[in-house]
Amino acid sequence: MPRYVIRSALLTALTCLLTAAGGLLGAPAQAASGTYSLLILPDQGESSIDNFINSATSSIDMTMYELNDTTVVNDLIAREKAGVDVRVILDGANTATNSSAYSALKAGGVGVTYSSTAFVYTHQKTITVDNGESFISTGNLTPEYYSTSRDFGVFDTNASDVAAIVAVFNADYAKTSITPSDGADLVWSPTDSQTRLLSLINGAQHSLDIEEEEFSDTALVNAVVAAAKRGVTVRVVLETPSSYSSEVSEVEAAGGTVVGYSDPTGFYIHAKAIVADYGTSAAKVFIGSENFSDNSLNDNRELGLIISDPGVISGVESAFVSDYKGAGGTVSGGVTVTNPGSQTGTVGTATSLAVSATDTAGGTLSYTATGLPAGLSISPTTGLISGTPTTAGTSDVTVTATDSTGPSGSTSFTWTVKSGGSGCTSAQLLGNPGFENGSASPAPWTVTSTHTPVSVISDSSDEPPHSGKWDAWLNGWDTPSTDTVSQTVTIPSGCTSAQLSFWLHVDTVETTTTTVYETLTVQLLNSSGSVLSTLHTYSNLDHNTGYTQHSFNLSSYAGQTVTLKFTGKQPGDYTTSFVLDDTALNVS
Repeated sequence: MPRYVIRSALLTALTCLLTAAGGLLGAPAQAASGTYSLLILPDQGESSIDNFINSATSSIDMTMYELNDTTVVNDLIAREKAGVDVRVILDGANTATNSSAYSALKAGGVGVTYSSTAFVYTHQKTITVDNGESFISTGNLTPEYYSTSRDFGVFDTNASDVAAIVAVFNADYAKTSITPSDGADLVWSPTDSQTRLLSLINGAQHSLDIEEEEFSDTALVNAVVAAAKRGVTVRVVLETPSSYSSEVSEVEAAGGTVVGYSDPTGFYIHAKAIVADYGTSAAKVFIGSENFSDNSLNDNRELGLIISDPGVISGVESAFVSDYKGAGGTVSGGVTVTNPGSQTGTVGTATSLAVSATDTAGGTLSYTATGLPAGLSISPTTGLISGTPTTAGTSDVTVTATDSTGPSGSTSFTWTVKSGGSGCTSAQLLGNPGFENGSASPAPWTVTSTHTPVSVISDSSDEPPHSGKWDAWLNGWDTPSTDTVSQTVTIPSGCTSAQLSFWLHVDTVETTTTTVYETLTVQLLNSSGSVLSTLHTYSNLDHNTGYTQHSFNLSSYAGQTVTLKFTGKQPGDYTTSFVLDDTALNVS
């Protein structure tokens, strides 16, 4: 591609300067806060794990007790061949399961090693991508158990957590000793897992819901028994409770409840999770690879985390209650939600509705709603629905109230939103739609590139525009790159039609007809930068000889201020150019 030839000298100079600066200054500072998202298995399936691996553009670090999933193995090899630095630690005491994956990874050029003999087992199950996000799981990558095994995983972007996980991986990969940092939330074995879990259990004031494969560690079991004796509601779901008869008897004698599963060919509790004080402001959840066993806590390499994220807590609690009931656990009381009847509103006019519920289960209620008109939301703690409707139409709304001990109730009703009198003036809303202001003045577009200061806005004859003189040329470099073009726009609330369109030319040197390498993602973001919708992802497989027009219906975002963002990603040296021109957002 001519583009990278033209820019090669400049990029070489910049690379040298940045490399030198990186050596002096270190890695860029990251925000201390992070976000967490929960994966519930087998309910949600393993596809998000594959997607996470395939999202890597620079590095993958994996520590896994058991790996024989050929899809994952092939994904790792493909990422290595795409220029990603892939490293894997497999448990060295479990070669019967891991040897096939080890051999395939080794043959595929992946950096793979068996774990250090300093640990009885390396039972940790963690994947870190691009040193920016880690997946911490209770489950192994063994397909034969996918459909029947209860497991949880958390995607963690907390910078201090990820940095600590990377540091431990580097030491374990090199088989050198390290005292792990807990970052913001981490629980490590053999360092401090027993102490951290004892603190969580001993700190519970109202409830403890525990889901465990193993239940033999004396210190932890004694703490659970003590919690039940001091009035904490203790519920335990175990795999094969008969294997822990004395421990189960102690918990039940103290007032706790223990149920479980025992069919090795059926549903299997492989999870290791604790939810403390669900439904209160002090609620916390533990998820990790650590079992309630002395070996797991004091002799193995293990990793978990303790967090207060409401979404993760409620997801784990919901799965726990389902498993508890499925194993014969009973929950007394119930929840009844009062139907408020049909509701009406007007686009652009603020509204509110208090949904009431009667609860005899004795816990704390939390509220959710589906089908709410755009612009409205429900308070999870009070059930108050409020906001300003942005789109006309009739919606079927369902409100559910769930008690912290398990029971729930729901009601459904219709909500009709009228268009109101604001009207809509037909218009094309995007500024500088054909990029004809040139590279020196791209506004109102915001343009970024990992190859700055070279602009994404181009008048090069190598990739001519659809019309005019200028276009937006994303990627097409001879090194890995990320280029973006974005613009913020408000879609008037009175408009019933909003149609986004643009012309796209995809030019590639890739020869594959099956494998995606380079991508262009088209997204809508809200004012906080969160993704509202991924409209489409194009790739090197969409290459064409000319421009093709694409269009998307954005009518559901009427009344909202959104950011339209095009993100081009090139993970390796093979080039694909995504060339945009003649954009438009027509409303009426």
